[in-house]
Amino acid sequence: MPQDSVPSLRATTVVPNENAALQRRDTHRAAFDATLKEVFLKVQVRLSEQLGEMSKETVVYGGTYQGEEVAVKIFTFGAEEIADVASSYGAFKVECEKTMILSRRSRAIVQVFEYGDAELPLDMPQELREFFPLGLVPYMITERAPYGSLDRVAKQWRKLPGFDRVSLMEAVAAATDGIKEAHDHQVAHRDIKPQNLLIFGPREGKIADFGVARWRSRIDHFNKIMLTPRYCSPEQALHALTGRHEGLVGIAADIYSWAIMVYELVTGKHPFEWAVKGQKDAHKVQHSVLKAIAGNDRRGFVPTGDITFDSLIDRCTCELKYRIRDIATANRVLRELVRRMRLGQQS
Repeated sequence: MPQDSVPSLRATTVVPNENAALQRRDTHRAAFDATLKEVFLKVQVRLSEQLGEMSKETVVYGGTYQGEEVAVKIFTFGAEEIADVASSYGAFKVECEKTMILSRRSRAIVQVFEYGDAELPLDMPQELREFFPLGLVPYMITERAPYGSLDRVAKQWRKLPGFDRVSLMEAVAAATDGIKEAHDHQVAHRDIKPQNLLIFGPREGKIADFGVARWRSRIDHFNKIMLTPRYCSPEQALHALTGRHEGLVGIAADIYSWAIMVYELVTGKHPFEWAVKGQKDAHKVQHSVLKAIAGNDRRGFVPTGDITFDSLIDRCTCELKYRIRDIATANRVLRELVRRMRLGQQS
């Protein structure tokens, strides 16, 4: 899986202009990090390094908790209006509860150890307290993937003992069982992508980050739909472009996103790279990708020559009314492909 030439396609759509609260946080990043580490010592969590990029609403740190290596997802959303913060806080708490419930039902979903709200020290200076407008720090503690996310491992698997492309396909198949569990409970993930599939070892993968999973599509307080253009489905892209047809977005969107991820892993190419060649402006890039996906332009889906695999991708990325509706069906085909590839390696 090649590194993205346009980084903005990897991230969930964000607001073009950060508000003053977020700008203060970025300007005083060192003080912000030090404050978080002090706050979490109160709940017996020792934060270490930041894992991945900080989003508008959350940041994830590595750390230790009760003697175990963990990942700590922290709600850090700053806004000028307290109502916006409160609304996002509620959404984060729903994510924590939903992920914990689902993780108890499937080991293929990243396991949640605890979630709650860390309190700020009473003697915290006001200039630091402004980073946390709710007066507390919501968090979720989960198991930590030793190898990180699929997108990272896919770029360096040749240097990792025990890994090959087939083992990564097996990891995807394992994590897909977690997506199936969510679907069985009528929960659409809505943001299936390599960054949200965590690798715990060769053939071992789990699905994470149900932050965009809702009964309805999530729209933030700036009326921007939360999705990742690079992996969204045609119905998600259409809704993002027009604001209409939200009712079309459901579990089948996860199956489309899953197929894009699998296609990219197997072929090393993203089927919509052609839509952004020569473009540099982030917003134009996002619009171009959304427009191409909304129209379900097929020019980037190049046949591999494996009839079973090509048929799988076609059935998962075709028009909504013809698309496979049970991800377990798609996953059985993927596992059969993996089995044949393993036999080919042995012969």
